[in-house]
Amino acid sequence: MSIIMRLFLSLFLVKIFIVSAYCENYKVAIFDYDLRSKTELTVAKHIEKRLKKSGLKFSKIDQFTGEENEKKALKVLKKLEASNYDLIITITSDAMIPGLHKVKKTPWLFTNVNNPKFFGISNLKKPGRNVSGVTYYIPVTRQIKFFKEILGGKLKKLGLIFDYHAKSRKAELREFRAAAKKLGIAYEIELIKNKSDLSDATNKLLKSKVDAIVLTSSGRVYKNADLVVGITSVKKIPVFSVNKKGVIKGAISALASDYYVMVDECLIPMAKEVLKNGKSPGAMPVRNIKKPMVYLNTTQAKKIDLVIPRKVKKRALKTY
Repeated sequence: MSIIMRLFLSLFLVKIFIVSAYCENYKVAIFDYDLRSKTELTVAKHIEKRLKKSGLKFSKIDQFTGEENEKKALKVLKKLEASNYDLIITITSDAMIPGLHKVKKTPWLFTNVNNPKFFGISNLKKPGRNVSGVTYYIPVTRQIKFFKEILGGKLKKLGLIFDYHAKSRKAELREFRAAAKKLGIAYEIELIKNKSDLSDATNKLLKSKVDAIVLTSSGRVYKNADLVVGITSVKKIPVFSVNKKGVIKGAISALASDYYVMVDECLIPMAKEVLKNGKSPGAMPVRNIKKPMVYLNTTQAKKIDLVIPRKVKKRALKTY
């Protein structure tokens, strides 16, 4: 083989090496605080599916859970931090809190979280460090105004049900208090520890003569909306949810961000920026979907003789 041919072959091999190095196979860890059903179409599964269709190459995309246990979550995230992942993605506000303690160096994106300011990220345009992500947060004042619109302005006293165990509960509770005060609406609060507590909590709120009940952002609350609605229907008191799953179970309405749209519209483009372009999450603004979605349960509205304004019906993405 001539010297020129050898040189050409060497250059060709170097080019292949460079291209191969550039087209890296990435390692991503997806961490969900909650323990989900294996048959459920989870956000974690959706993220993995979208990553695989993003055009990037992956050597592994691993899924982990904190099993709804804080100590377990801290232990798992500590292990992930030491495992040289190119990106860690956490799901839920409850996952974000231990993440702030344990994920110090690995690029990290969160999703399905409440207002990040509640958890210490003061600058949403430039979060800093190694973290940014997507929030489902819709200002509580805006939500209450929406519920009031559905009730034709007749909302003097609001009942609120919170999950005692939810890490976001304290922050969310503060905001609901501040929003109610700002809007001149009285409120009553009930905390539950288990879904079996929902009946007592609902009856206490009804005894205090609330005009409506809001199910706040914990699956233990909104996923069991039917237990609340079964009691309130008799008194013709409307129930609202901050999550669309509550509407499916009988809540009148929710003004909410869709978790799957959040992934498609916001999270995957951010992940590509981090992995492909090497951008630090801390330099990327926290994102949310452009337009909150309206979910209505007109079947339940009829049961309690509630007439939903036409304006609201026209805005509904989904009606049950």
